[in-house]
Amino acid sequence: MGINIIITGVGGQGNVLAAKLLATAGLEAGWEVTVGDVFGLTQRGGSVASHVRLFKGYLLPPLIPCRSLDILVAFEPLEALRILTQFGRETTRAIINDQPVWPIGVQAGRFQYPEAQELHSAIENLTSKTAFINATRVAKELGNIQVLNMVMLGALYGSGWIPLSPRTFESIIQSSTSSQLRGLNIKAFRRGLKLKGSNLHI
Repeated sequence: MGINIIITGVGGQGNVLAAKLLATAGLEAGWEVTVGDVFGLTQRGGSVASHVRLFKGYLLPPLIPCRSLDILVAFEPLEALRILTQFGRETTRAIINDQPVWPIGVQAGRFQYPEAQELHSAIENLTSKTAFINATRVAKELGNIQVLNMVMLGALYGSGWIPLSPRTFESIIQSSTSSQLRGLNIKAFRRGLKLKGSNLHI
């Protein structure tokens, strides 16, 4: 029995910390856990994908095999498509922050970022269920874009797709994040719990 999760985004969005906290929550709930991080050419601004594998009864390597992804949590939509083309399968479910972060090539005018509808259609064709949410807006409303990762984890917990307790996760936030952001992180997590994206049934 196992659950394969990838948390992806670009450097600086906090998905590595999100994966670490999710893994800790899995351990607290009695699962065996492995975590593997894959970085792009640069940490800040480059692609980052964290593989989190929750399992019971047998040992798993840290990286998820191709076509074996159960749940994708994507902080950026183009990164979501990139991961899904390699790891997605017919049963993959996804929660995606719908706010683009333009790659350097797009910013420099060498490439064009896909249109939103085109990107949505391509993602939906590679998943069984996809929720598009605006977690960036929520983080900005809370006054700190750094809590984007907590909003996204809240949405994951709120989806009901993982067998982990939100209350336990809040205690992990209390013990594992800086005192300056602790209260804001919990507030962001709770806001994420209440988010409902398209096709996301809580």
